[in-house]
Amino acid sequence: MTKLSILNLVPKYLGESYKDAYDRALKLAQFADKNNFQRYWLTEHHNSPAVISSATEVVISYILAHTKNIRIGAGGVMLPNHSLFQVAERYACLNNLYKDRIDLGLGRAPGTDKDTARLLYKKNFSPREFINAAKMLKLYFSEDVEKLDVKPYPQTREIPLYILGTSTVSAHIAGKLGLPYAFAGQISPDLIGKAFDIYRTEFIPSRQLEKPYTILSLITNIARTKEDAKDLSIKAEQISLQLMNVKEKSEFYNLDPENAPELTSIERFLIKTNRGLSINGDVEYARKELFKINEKYKADEIMALSFINEYEMLEDNFRILKDIVDNSL
Repeated sequence: MTKLSILNLVPKYLGESYKDAYDRALKLAQFADKNNFQRYWLTEHHNSPAVISSATEVVISYILAHTKNIRIGAGGVMLPNHSLFQVAERYACLNNLYKDRIDLGLGRAPGTDKDTARLLYKKNFSPREFINAAKMLKLYFSEDVEKLDVKPYPQTREIPLYILGTSTVSAHIAGKLGLPYAFAGQISPDLIGKAFDIYRTEFIPSRQLEKPYTILSLITNIARTKEDAKDLSIKAEQISLQLMNVKEKSEFYNLDPENAPELTSIERFLIKTNRGLSINGDVEYARKELFKINEKYKADEIMALSFINEYEMLEDNFRILKDIVDNSL
């Protein structure tokens, strides 16, 4: 059966405090915990007032402290921005504190714009350097760490690693390392099939994983009625435009759909040509779309994210999604 998880960028909307955004992220994690979602991941983004999960491990710690069973993870740690040794120390510490509930997704992108990347990036990270970094983290979390003169403390043996990707380069890496592969369908929808094929073909079994395991992330804005679904779609279009405009530094708009500005022809073109993998509609539409996605890509796990700002509708979006995945896929 297909598993279901949640990815959260911790969006912040106009008119709310930072604490409001973090508390909404926590409340959603508690909902996922109670309703048996597989995992709950936080992203790493920088220099964005609209996405405030920049100190990812701090937000992860906050959520771990107020949930009981669900796995909480980084989706992911952008390795060029960090010292590997410190990554090992921080996540091993979290894993010891919270009883082996940590996932560690690894990415190669900076997670930000070029100006901010200059402040974060140690250097450009080639695929070979990324592979070596991932291998080093595997070593830090294995029995073989005892062979090293310098070891990260506290130690742990129980942190599963995941390779994140938006291109076929990451598929080769995940396959060769024998690690689970999480592909961002909301960013590169045209490459999903090719990336998964490469990963499955080149997969080499490892100590962590015997056979390929794929996670496909996508955006969902699902409502119980066509009218509510239309309202969510209007809001989603405006947020898509904000995400495309990297020069605009603002929290996400908190729009009333009835008063939303009419899209220009250029804006409609931008949304159409940059649309990632997403499901925007009512329950029946979502059911049909999820079935198509499942048949086409056969992902082992769906990881959904959403930019719905009203908490009750946000939670209901995931409740509907869970029901569809549990009973129809």
